[in-house]
Amino acid sequence: MPELPRVEVNERAARRLRDGHPWAFRSDLRQDGGAQPGEVVRVVVRHRAGGRNGLGLAFFNPRSQIVLRMLGREETPPGRDFWAARLEAALELRQRLGGGDSAGRLVFSEADGLPGLIVDRYADVLVLQTLSAGAERLKGLFVELLSARLAPRAVVERNDSTARRLEGLPEQTGLLAGALSGPVEILEGGLRVEVDPLAGQKTGHYLDQRENRVRAAAYARGRCLDVFSYQGGFGLQLKRGGAAEVTLVDQSERALQAGLADARRNGLEVLTRAANAFDFLRDAHAAGERYEVVVLDPPAFARNRQSLEGAARGYKEINLRAMKLLAPGGVLITSSCSYHMLEDRFEAMLTEAARDVGRGVQLLERRGPARDHPERLGFPEGRYLKCFVLRLP
Repeated sequence: MPELPRVEVNERAARRLRDGHPWAFRSDLRQDGGAQPGEVVRVVVRHRAGGRNGLGLAFFNPRSQIVLRMLGREETPPGRDFWAARLEAALELRQRLGGGDSAGRLVFSEADGLPGLIVDRYADVLVLQTLSAGAERLKGLFVELLSARLAPRAVVERNDSTARRLEGLPEQTGLLAGALSGPVEILEGGLRVEVDPLAGQKTGHYLDQRENRVRAAAYARGRCLDVFSYQGGFGLQLKRGGAAEVTLVDQSERALQAGLADARRNGLEVLTRAANAFDFLRDAHAAGERYEVVVLDPPAFARNRQSLEGAARGYKEINLRAMKLLAPGGVLITSSCSYHMLEDRFEAMLTEAARDVGRGVQLLERRGPARDHPERLGFPEGRYLKCFVLRLP
Protein backbone atom coordinates (compact mmCIF):
# COMPACT_ATOMS: atom_id res chain seq x y z
CA MET A 1 0.00 0.00 0.00
CA PRO A 2 1.50 3.41 -0.95
CA GLU A 3 2.67 5.74 1.78
CA LEU A 4 0.17 8.40 2.80
CA PRO A 5 0.94 12.11 2.29
CA ARG A 6 2.16 13.87 5.43
CA VAL A 7 0.36 17.09 6.33
CA GLU A 8 2.02 19.29 8.92
CA VAL A 9 0.07 21.48 11.34
CA ASN A 10 1.22 24.07 13.85
CA GLU A 11 1.54 23.42 17.57
CA ARG A 12 -1.72 25.20 18.35
CA ALA A 13 -3.63 22.75 16.18
CA ALA A 14 -1.64 19.82 17.58
CA ARG A 15 -2.73 20.69 21.12
CA ARG A 16 -6.35 20.86 20.02
CA LEU A 17 -6.15 17.53 18.19
CA ARG A 18 -4.45 15.83 21.15
CA ASP A 19 -7.30 17.05 23.36
CA GLY A 20 -9.78 15.23 21.15
CA HIS A 21 -11.09 17.95 18.85
CA PRO A 22 -11.43 16.37 15.38
CA TRP A 23 -10.76 19.42 13.19
CA ALA A 24 -7.81 21.49 12.03
CA PHE A 25 -8.36 24.67 10.06
CA ARG A 26 -6.71 26.25 7.05
CA SER A 27 -4.86 28.70 9.30
CA ASP A 28 -3.38 25.71 11.20
CA LEU A 29 -1.68 24.25 8.12
CA ARG A 30 2.10 24.44 7.65
CA GLN A 31 2.73 21.96 4.81
CA ASP A 32 0.27 19.94 2.75
CA GLY A 33 2.67 17.22 1.56
CA GLY A 34 1.16 17.35 -1.93
CA ALA A 35 -2.13 15.84 -0.69
CA GLN A 36 -5.24 16.06 -2.86
CA PRO A 37 -8.84 16.89 -1.78
CA GLY A 38 -10.49 13.93 -0.09
CA GLU A 39 -7.28 11.96 0.50
CA VAL A 40 -6.50 10.26 3.78
CA VAL A 41 -3.27 11.76 5.15
CA ARG A 42 -0.93 11.44 8.10
CA VAL A 43 -1.09 14.48 10.35
CA VAL A 44 2.23 15.52 11.92
CA VAL A 45 3.63 18.35 14.01
CA ARG A 46 7.29 19.44 14.08
CA HIS A 47 8.90 19.26 17.53
CA ARG A 48 11.72 21.44 18.79
CA ALA A 49 14.46 18.90 18.09
CA GLY A 50 13.60 19.12 14.41
CA GLY A 51 11.75 15.85 13.90
CA ARG A 52 8.02 15.25 13.53
CA ASN A 53 5.50 13.59 15.83
CA GLY A 54 2.51 11.78 14.36
CA LEU A 55 -0.99 12.87 15.41
CA GLY A 56 -3.01 10.29 13.47
CA LEU A 57 -4.92 9.99 10.21
CA ALA A 58 -7.36 12.48 8.70
CA PHE A 59 -9.39 13.41 5.64
CA PHE A 60 -7.69 16.34 3.86
CA ASN A 61 -9.44 19.10 1.91
CA PRO A 62 -7.60 22.35 1.07
CA ARG A 63 -10.81 23.77 -0.45
CA SER A 64 -12.49 23.91 2.95
CA GLN A 65 -11.82 26.07 5.99
CA ILE A 66 -11.81 22.74 7.85
CA VAL A 67 -8.72 21.39 6.15
CA LEU A 68 -8.36 18.23 8.28
CA ARG A 69 -11.04 15.96 9.76
CA MET A 70 -9.44 13.41 12.06
CA LEU A 71 -10.13 9.70 11.69
CA GLY A 72 -8.14 8.57 14.73
CA ARG A 73 -4.63 7.85 15.92
CA GLU A 74 -4.13 4.74 13.82
CA GLU A 75 -0.87 4.34 11.90
CA THR A 76 -1.91 1.81 9.23
CA PRO A 77 -3.39 3.29 6.03
CA PRO A 78 -7.13 2.50 6.06
CA GLY A 79 -8.50 -0.06 3.63
CA ARG A 80 -11.85 -1.74 3.10
CA ASP A 81 -11.72 -3.59 6.44
CA PHE A 82 -11.10 -0.31 8.30
CA TRP A 83 -14.19 1.35 6.84
CA ALA A 84 -16.32 -1.78 7.28
CA ALA A 85 -15.33 -1.93 10.97
CA ARG A 86 -16.23 1.73 11.52
CA LEU A 87 -19.64 1.23 9.94
CA GLU A 88 -20.23 -1.96 11.92
CA ALA A 89 -19.42 -0.21 15.20
CA ALA A 90 -21.95 2.52 14.43
CA LEU A 91 -24.63 -0.01 13.47
CA GLU A 92 -24.04 -2.10 16.58
CA LEU A 93 -24.46 0.98 18.78
CA ARG A 94 -27.83 1.79 17.20
CA GLN A 95 -28.93 -1.81 17.63
CA ARG A 96 -28.11 -1.65 21.35
CA LEU A 97 -29.96 1.66 21.73
CA GLY A 98 -33.10 0.08 20.28
CA GLY A 99 -36.27 2.14 20.73
CA GLY A 100 -38.77 0.27 18.60
CA ASP A 101 -39.20 2.92 15.89
CA SER A 102 -38.54 2.09 12.24
CA ALA A 103 -36.49 5.23 11.54
CA GLY A 104 -33.33 6.65 13.03
CA ARG A 105 -29.76 7.76 12.50
CA LEU A 106 -27.28 4.94 11.85
CA VAL A 107 -24.09 6.98 11.32
CA PHE A 108 -23.41 10.46 12.70
CA SER A 109 -20.24 11.81 11.14
CA GLU A 110 -17.43 12.71 13.58
CA ALA A 111 -19.30 11.17 16.52
CA ASP A 112 -18.90 7.75 14.84
CA GLY A 113 -15.38 8.31 13.52
CA LEU A 114 -16.63 8.78 9.95
CA PRO A 115 -16.26 12.54 9.34
CA GLY A 116 -18.85 13.95 6.97
CA LEU A 117 -20.86 10.74 6.60
CA ILE A 118 -24.53 10.74 7.65
CA VAL A 119 -26.65 7.61 7.25
CA ASP A 120 -30.35 7.66 8.16
CA ARG A 121 -32.80 4.76 7.99
CA TYR A 122 -36.45 5.07 7.03
CA ALA A 123 -37.93 1.56 7.23
CA ASP A 124 -36.11 -0.31 4.45
CA VAL A 125 -34.65 2.81 2.78
CA LEU A 126 -31.25 4.31 3.60
CA VAL A 127 -30.41 7.99 3.04
CA LEU A 128 -26.77 9.10 2.78
CA GLN A 129 -25.12 12.48 3.05
CA THR A 130 -21.42 12.80 2.26
CA LEU A 131 -20.62 16.25 3.63
CA SER A 132 -16.82 16.09 3.46
CA ALA A 133 -14.51 15.56 0.51
CA GLY A 134 -13.18 12.42 2.17
CA ALA A 135 -16.62 10.89 2.65
CA GLU A 136 -17.54 11.84 -0.93
CA ARG A 137 -14.48 10.08 -2.27
CA LEU A 138 -15.54 6.88 -0.47
CA LYS A 139 -19.27 7.16 -1.23
CA GLY A 140 -19.35 4.19 -3.57
CA LEU A 141 -17.62 1.98 -1.00
CA PHE A 142 -20.00 3.08 1.76
CA VAL A 143 -23.02 2.26 -0.43
CA GLU A 144 -21.55 -1.14 -1.22
CA LEU A 145 -20.80 -1.98 2.44
CA LEU A 146 -24.17 -0.75 3.74
CA SER A 147 -26.05 -2.59 1.00
CA ALA A 148 -24.26 -5.84 1.81
CA ARG A 149 -24.87 -5.42 5.54
CA LEU A 150 -28.48 -4.14 5.58
CA ALA A 151 -29.98 -5.12 2.19
CA PRO A 152 -32.07 -1.93 1.82
CA ARG A 153 -34.76 -1.54 -0.81
CA ALA A 154 -33.11 1.71 -1.89
CA VAL A 155 -30.18 3.95 -1.05
CA VAL A 156 -30.84 7.67 -1.56
CA GLU A 157 -28.33 10.50 -1.77
CA ARG A 158 -29.41 13.77 -0.12
CA ASN A 159 -26.40 15.91 -0.82
CA ASP A 160 -28.34 19.14 -1.23
CA SER A 161 -26.92 20.65 1.97
CA THR A 162 -25.09 23.98 2.04
CA ALA A 163 -22.31 22.15 3.92
CA ARG A 164 -21.35 20.63 0.57
CA ARG A 165 -20.65 24.06 -0.92
CA LEU A 166 -18.30 24.85 1.97
CA GLU A 167 -16.36 21.71 1.03
CA GLY A 168 -16.19 22.69 -2.65
CA LEU A 169 -18.59 19.88 -3.57
CA PRO A 170 -21.65 20.08 -5.85
CA GLU A 171 -25.16 19.72 -4.42
CA GLN A 172 -26.99 16.65 -5.73
CA THR A 173 -29.89 14.37 -4.88
CA GLY A 174 -30.98 11.03 -6.28
CA LEU A 175 -30.94 7.25 -6.08
CA LEU A 176 -27.61 5.52 -5.51
CA ALA A 177 -29.00 1.98 -5.45
CA GLY A 178 -32.32 0.17 -5.68
CA ALA A 179 -35.65 1.74 -6.56
CA LEU A 180 -37.92 4.25 -4.80
CA SER A 181 -41.06 5.76 -6.30
CA GLY A 182 -42.49 7.88 -3.48
CA PRO A 183 -42.82 8.46 0.27
CA VAL A 184 -41.98 5.82 2.87
CA GLU A 185 -44.11 4.97 5.89
CA ILE A 186 -42.27 4.80 9.23
CA LEU A 187 -43.31 4.19 12.83
CA GLU A 188 -42.46 6.93 15.35
CA GLY A 189 -43.60 6.71 18.95
CA GLY A 190 -46.61 4.55 18.08
CA LEU A 191 -47.67 6.72 15.12
CA ARG A 192 -47.53 5.85 11.42
CA VAL A 193 -45.89 8.73 9.56
CA GLU A 194 -45.00 9.24 5.89
CA VAL A 195 -41.66 10.78 4.96
CA ASP A 196 -40.19 11.53 1.54
CA PRO A 197 -36.45 10.73 1.45
CA LEU A 198 -36.07 12.35 -1.97
CA ALA A 199 -37.89 15.61 -1.27
CA GLY A 200 -38.50 16.10 2.48
CA GLN A 201 -36.54 18.38 4.78
CA LYS A 202 -32.98 17.31 5.69
CA THR A 203 -32.86 13.59 4.84
CA GLY A 204 -36.66 13.37 4.79
CA HIS A 205 -37.49 13.97 8.46
CA TYR A 206 -36.15 15.79 11.52
CA LEU A 207 -34.80 12.66 13.20
CA ASP A 208 -32.83 14.54 15.86
CA GLN A 209 -36.11 15.64 17.52
CA ARG A 210 -37.62 12.14 17.43
CA GLU A 211 -37.33 11.36 21.15
CA ASN A 212 -38.37 14.89 22.12
CA ARG A 213 -41.53 14.61 20.02
CA VAL A 214 -42.44 11.31 21.66
CA ARG A 215 -41.70 12.75 25.11
CA ALA A 216 -44.04 15.69 24.43
CA ALA A 217 -47.05 13.34 24.69
CA ALA A 218 -46.48 13.17 28.46
CA TYR A 219 -47.40 16.88 28.76
CA ALA A 220 -50.51 16.76 26.58
CA ARG A 221 -53.67 18.37 27.95
CA GLY A 222 -56.26 20.90 26.88
CA ARG A 223 -55.50 23.14 23.92
CA CYS A 224 -52.07 22.69 22.34
CA LEU A 225 -50.16 24.65 19.74
CA ASP A 226 -47.34 23.30 17.54
CA VAL A 227 -45.56 26.28 15.94
CA PHE A 228 -43.03 25.81 13.09
CA SER A 229 -44.75 22.44 12.97
CA TYR A 230 -43.54 21.18 9.56
CA GLN A 231 -45.61 17.94 9.27
CA GLY A 232 -46.80 18.19 12.86
CA GLY A 233 -44.51 15.70 14.57
CA PHE A 234 -44.89 17.33 17.98
CA GLY A 235 -48.57 18.11 17.53
CA LEU A 236 -49.53 14.57 16.55
CA GLN A 237 -47.76 13.18 19.61
CA LEU A 238 -49.63 15.69 21.79
CA LYS A 239 -52.90 14.56 20.27
CA ARG A 240 -51.92 10.93 20.80
CA GLY A 241 -51.18 11.82 24.43
CA GLY A 242 -54.73 13.06 25.01
CA ALA A 243 -54.79 16.77 24.10
CA ALA A 244 -58.32 18.06 23.54
CA GLU A 245 -57.29 20.27 20.61
CA VAL A 246 -54.08 20.61 18.61
CA THR A 247 -53.29 23.32 16.06
CA LEU A 248 -50.36 23.00 13.66
CA VAL A 249 -48.85 26.28 12.46
CA ASP A 250 -46.43 26.45 9.54
CA GLN A 251 -45.82 28.60 6.48
CA SER A 252 -45.81 25.56 4.18
CA GLU A 253 -49.26 24.47 3.08
CA ARG A 254 -47.69 21.34 1.64
CA ALA A 255 -46.19 20.39 5.02
CA LEU A 256 -49.54 21.00 6.75
CA GLN A 257 -51.36 18.81 4.24
CA ALA A 258 -48.84 16.06 4.95
CA GLY A 259 -49.52 16.54 8.66
CA LEU A 260 -53.26 16.21 8.10
CA ALA A 261 -52.68 13.03 6.11
CA ASP A 262 -50.58 11.61 8.95
CA ALA A 263 -53.32 12.54 11.43
CA ARG A 264 -55.95 10.71 9.35
CA ARG A 265 -53.62 7.72 9.00
CA ASN A 266 -53.63 7.42 12.79
CA GLY A 267 -57.28 8.23 13.40
CA LEU A 268 -56.48 11.65 14.89
CA GLU A 269 -57.93 15.12 14.29
CA VAL A 270 -55.86 18.29 14.24
CA LEU A 271 -56.35 21.87 13.09
CA THR A 272 -53.93 23.66 10.77
CA ARG A 273 -52.99 27.28 10.11
CA ALA A 274 -50.76 28.30 7.21
CA ALA A 275 -49.14 31.42 8.63
CA ASN A 276 -45.93 33.20 9.52
CA ALA A 277 -45.14 32.07 13.07
CA PHE A 278 -44.26 35.54 14.36
CA ASP A 279 -47.50 37.00 13.01
CA PHE A 280 -49.59 34.10 14.27
CA LEU A 281 -48.22 34.34 17.83
CA ARG A 282 -48.79 38.09 17.92
CA ASP A 283 -52.33 37.84 16.57
CA ALA A 284 -53.24 34.94 18.88
CA HIS A 285 -52.20 36.97 21.91
CA ALA A 286 -54.10 40.01 20.70
CA ALA A 287 -57.18 37.81 20.33
CA GLY A 288 -56.86 36.58 23.92
CA GLU A 289 -56.15 32.96 23.02
CA ARG A 290 -54.86 30.63 25.75
CA TYR A 291 -53.16 27.25 25.48
CA GLU A 292 -52.04 24.61 27.94
CA VAL A 293 -49.04 23.57 25.80
CA VAL A 294 -47.05 25.50 23.19
CA VAL A 295 -44.26 23.93 21.14
CA LEU A 296 -41.66 26.05 19.34
CA ASP A 297 -39.36 24.18 16.95
CA PRO A 298 -38.01 26.87 14.61
CA PRO A 299 -35.34 26.47 11.93
CA ALA A 300 -31.81 27.63 12.71
CA PHE A 301 -32.02 31.40 13.08
CA ALA A 302 -28.22 31.75 13.56
CA ARG A 303 -26.38 30.30 10.58
CA ASN A 304 -23.10 31.93 11.61
CA ARG A 305 -21.63 34.17 14.32
CA GLN A 306 -22.46 37.31 12.35
CA SER A 307 -26.19 36.52 12.48
CA LEU A 308 -26.26 35.62 16.19
CA GLU A 309 -27.49 38.96 17.54
CA GLY A 310 -30.44 39.11 15.17
CA ALA A 311 -31.16 35.44 15.83
CA ALA A 312 -31.19 36.02 19.59
CA ARG A 313 -33.80 38.74 19.14
CA GLY A 314 -35.90 36.39 17.01
CA TYR A 315 -35.70 33.58 19.55
CA LYS A 316 -36.65 35.94 22.35
CA GLU A 317 -39.63 37.33 20.46
CA ILE A 318 -41.22 33.97 19.68
CA ASN A 319 -40.60 32.62 23.19
CA LEU A 320 -41.94 35.77 24.85
CA ARG A 321 -45.10 35.62 22.74
CA ALA A 322 -45.50 31.91 23.43
CA MET A 323 -45.22 32.54 27.18
CA LYS A 324 -47.97 35.16 26.93
CA LEU A 325 -50.25 32.54 25.36
CA LEU A 326 -49.81 29.98 28.15
CA ALA A 327 -52.55 29.46 30.70
CA PRO A 328 -51.45 29.18 34.37
CA GLY A 329 -49.56 25.93 34.74
CA GLY A 330 -49.00 25.77 30.99
CA VAL A 331 -45.96 24.10 29.44
CA LEU A 332 -43.61 25.51 26.81
CA ILE A 333 -41.49 23.03 24.83
CA THR A 334 -38.94 25.19 23.06
CA SER A 335 -35.93 24.34 20.90
CA SER A 336 -33.00 25.84 19.04
CA CYS A 337 -30.95 23.94 16.47
CA SER A 338 -28.46 26.81 16.01
CA TYR A 339 -24.98 25.76 17.17
CA HIS A 340 -23.99 29.41 17.62
CA MET A 341 -26.88 29.89 20.07
CA LEU A 342 -25.02 28.09 22.86
CA GLU A 343 -27.03 26.48 25.65
CA ASP A 344 -26.16 29.05 28.32
CA ARG A 345 -27.17 31.90 26.00
CA PHE A 346 -30.39 30.09 25.07
CA GLU A 347 -31.23 29.71 28.77
CA ALA A 348 -30.38 33.37 29.43
CA MET A 349 -32.69 34.41 26.58
CA LEU A 350 -35.55 32.37 28.07
CA THR A 351 -34.92 33.93 31.47
CA GLU A 352 -35.12 37.41 29.95
CA ALA A 353 -38.32 36.55 28.10
CA ALA A 354 -39.93 35.26 31.30
CA ARG A 355 -38.86 38.40 33.16
CA ASP A 356 -40.34 40.63 30.48
CA VAL A 357 -43.60 38.68 30.61
CA GLY A 358 -43.58 38.98 34.39
CA ARG A 359 -44.01 35.27 35.08
CA GLY A 360 -41.94 32.76 36.99
CA VAL A 361 -40.69 29.72 35.13
CA GLN A 362 -39.90 26.18 36.24
CA LEU A 363 -37.41 24.17 34.17
CA LEU A 364 -38.80 20.64 33.95
CA GLU A 365 -36.42 19.10 31.42
CA ARG A 366 -33.23 20.03 29.60
CA ARG A 367 -33.01 17.81 26.53
CA GLY A 368 -30.87 17.36 23.42
CA PRO A 369 -31.02 15.28 20.26
CA ALA A 370 -32.11 11.64 20.15
CA ARG A 371 -29.63 9.11 21.53
CA ASP A 372 -28.79 7.90 18.03
CA HIS A 373 -27.20 11.36 17.51
CA PRO A 374 -24.36 10.90 20.05
CA GLU A 375 -22.12 13.79 21.01
CA ARG A 376 -18.34 13.59 20.79
CA LEU A 377 -16.76 15.03 23.93
CA GLY A 378 -14.30 17.84 23.25
CA PHE A 379 -16.20 18.80 20.08
CA PRO A 380 -18.63 21.61 20.94
CA GLU A 381 -19.44 22.20 17.26
CA GLY A 382 -21.38 18.95 17.33
CA ARG A 383 -23.56 20.13 20.24
CA TYR A 384 -26.24 22.01 18.37
CA LEU A 385 -29.78 21.01 19.46
CA LYS A 386 -31.27 22.35 22.70
CA CYS A 387 -34.77 21.49 23.86
CA PHE A 388 -36.13 22.92 27.13
CA VAL A 389 -39.41 21.97 28.76
CA LEU A 390 -40.66 24.87 30.88
CA ARG A 391 -43.70 25.31 33.10
CA LEU A 392 -45.18 28.71 33.84
CA PRO A 393 -47.14 28.60 37.16
